[in-house]
Amino acid sequence: MAKLSAFCGLIALFALLGVANAHAGHNFYITGKVYCDNCAAGFLTRISPAISGATVAVECKDRAGKRLFYNEQRTDTDGLFNIAVQGEHEHEACEAFTVSSPTSCNLQTDSSRGPVYLTHNNGINSDERKTGPFAFRSTTNHPACQAVLAEYNIYNDSD
Repeated sequence: MAKLSAFCGLIALFALLGVANAHAGHNFYITGKVYCDNCAAGFLTRISPAISGATVAVECKDRAGKRLFYNEQRTDTDGLFNIAVQGEHEHEACEAFTVSSPTSCNLQTDSSRGPVYLTHNNGINSDERKTGPFAFRSTTNHPACQAVLAEYNIYNDSD
C-alpha cells in the first residue's frame, strides 16, 4: 500500500510540474497598430492614416534594469504589427514601444508605448497580448482637422 501511495504521489508531482511548465516554450504575440496623429488629437480619428513600415519593439527588463529580451518588427501596409516573444516573462517589466517611422509623421508622442504582461499566470487564456494603438505626430496638421474634431464636439462648452 505504501508503494502505491508513493507511486500516486510521484504521478501527481509530475502532473503538477507538467502544468507549471506547459507554457514555457510557447510564444506570446504582441499585436497592435501604429498611426499618424495628424490632428494632434491624442486619439485615432477618421483621417488618421496607418503608418506602414514603422518599427515597433518589445523589451523586457529585470528589476535592476538589465535587458533580458528585445525584438522589433516593422508594421505592415495597414500599420499593424505582430511581434513574437518566446517564453514566460512573469517577473520582468515588458513594454512595447515605437522606435521609428519612415514617413514625415515621425515625432514621438505620449501614445507611443505601453506595458505588456507576458505570463499565463494572470488569468488571460490567450497567447495574444494587444497594445496600442501607438501614434506618431506630424509637424503640421491635416487641413480637415478642425472639421473632424468638431464632429467629436469636444470644444463645445455649452453643456
